Amino acid sequence: MLKIRPLAALRKLHLHFQKKTFERIWNHQEQNEHSKKISILLTRFPDNGSRFISLLTGYYYTHASIGLPEEQDTYYSFVRKGFIVEKASRYIRPNWKPLPCQLYEIPVSEETYHHIKHLLHSFVERKPSLQYSNLGVVLSLCRIRHKRQDRYFCSQFVAEILKETRAAYLKKDPSLCMPKDLSRLPSNNLIFQGTLPEMVRSFTGGINELS
Repeated sequence: MLKIRPLAALRKLHLHFQKKTFERIWNHQEQNEHSKKISILLTRFPDNGSRFISLLTGYYYTHASIGLPEEQDTYYSFVRKGFIVEKASRYIRPNWKPLPCQLYEIPVSEETYHHIKHLLHSFVERKPSLQYSNLGVVLSLCRIRHKRQDRYFCSQFVAEILKETRAAYLKKDPSLCMPKDLSRLPSNNLIFQGTLPEMVRSFTGGINELS
């Protein structure tokens, strides 16, 4: 006898309509002559935590951040000490091993761009109350959806921004998104792969020149 799973069917139908809605929005953004871009930077740090995450996820890059071209080399993310606004160039030191990275661009509408900018700046204002979610990483690796107020891990934060603003279609809940999921977004354009020093040198002072 055929078993019917109504909840699974409804979820599949919801994801289908969500994808179709996103595709209409994204196609409109592509056709908009005033469309802008946002950046997603994936990196790999040479620490045991990164090696462990890479081993469990089967993906090389283990840290994600999001940036706006107009802010030149500035990225927003979460690390162990909490929410950060950082420059990619701060990780370039003569005695440091160059960090490997991938840089992606996502085209967005003017309206979406400003929505993202507003959200990122609201995180800056709330910085003292924001914390890194170690538990969130564990729950994500166990594929358990969750929502903890003012607590995020890096790729969850980036995915949350993308979902909230409809800048990209996500197949997973933000709390389940790891860096590898961000690299597979349908609207992603890989524009650089190499090391952070090479990226900074290539774009001579910031990603603003990529537009």
